Amino acid sequence: MTKKLKVLQVVGGMNRGGAEVMLMDVFRNLSENTEFSFLINYKVKKGIVEGDFDNEIRDEKALIKHIGAQWDIGIVNYIKEFKRIYNEVGRPEVVHIHLNAKCGVIAMAAKKAGAKKIIAHSHADLKFRGSFLKVQLSKVELYFQKFLINRYATDFWGASKEANKSLYYNKVTNEESVIINNAVDVDKFQNISENEILAFKKSLKIASNTLVLGNIGRIVRHKNVSFIIDILNELNKSHQKFIFIFAGRIDDSSYFEEIQAKIKQYNLTDKVVHLGNRGDVPVIVNALDLFISPALKEGFGLVAVEAQASGVPCILYKGFPNLVDMSLQLVTFMNDFNINKWNIAINENIGRRLLDKIEIKKKIETKGFEIKMNTINIEKSYNVFIQ
Repeated sequence: MTKKLKVLQVVGGMNRGGAEVMLMDVFRNLSENTEFSFLINYKVKKGIVEGDFDNEIRDEKALIKHIGAQWDIGIVNYIKEFKRIYNEVGRPEVVHIHLNAKCGVIAMAAKKAGAKKIIAHSHADLKFRGSFLKVQLSKVELYFQKFLINRYATDFWGASKEANKSLYYNKVTNEESVIINNAVDVDKFQNISENEILAFKKSLKIASNTLVLGNIGRIVRHKNVSFIIDILNELNKSHQKFIFIFAGRIDDSSYFEEIQAKIKQYNLTDKVVHLGNRGDVPVIVNALDLFISPALKEGFGLVAVEAQASGVPCILYKGFPNLVDMSLQLVTFMNDFNINKWNIAINENIGRRLLDKIEIKKKIETKGFEIKMNTINIEKSYNVFIQ
């Protein structure tokens, strides 16, 4: 019997974010030769919180361990705790770290624990927001973490050139970093029946002649959902019959309250629906006529590829990297936040859904964003050990 390659995935919580969705799709498509364990970093004050995917991970007999966040328990204790857990899960040959600007300390802990291959993985184009003091402290920490990443990681992966550049030294970015495509399970988004879509629309009382606009993602300020409400306010003046549905976990409750207040201010309560955190994203995406995202910055933007896999036109702010365009003539990039321009783009893309599933899958496969092919490549990369 062939010995399995053990990989420890170090994450911040297995919830429905872009990085976690991609990681779960890889997990579901692994060969029998590779075994994942998951180490979840958690805020000590909040305690251990059950993640969206935790039950599925356990059902597949994969181990889930927890460790207090590095600044909560201190770096020395973090290294000791990491080593203990690393031994508990069978001393994996590969440690794959997904915590962006927290990767450095974890890479150091993995090296001291004895890991042969330590992968830092940048999933975002890092931009710090908040007060001046908070931003400066974040920049100091990033400088410290970059130093540790450069010293202790063996591999430097990222979702895009922008994501890599934001986390790694220029030498690493130019010579050693690798772009790992945030691939999607195309079949999952193409095998949605008309009955499922109709049932979903019926549950929200969406009439057949209604334009369905949508957005999926965490409710945080940089996703810029509030601007979508401004767009809808203008669209409503044209007497277009529409509904906007958005789904995702509320990570910033004060920002969500601002969005709700704006919806009420514009009298759009009956035209906007927040679905919360959902497990039926393929159905939701297939129910859309247009996907809209004015997110200020995206390391990649997996949901835009999911929308294209479903044949849905996407209107995106240039905060998304060009890499997200699957060359299906489904993506329109916007250069600014001129509301009239966004509404023109909406009207130009109505009825432009692509129905040719074979062509869609072929293009996504050719660009390297199909999950089954991507998983094979990731497994091959895991097996290339740096001595």
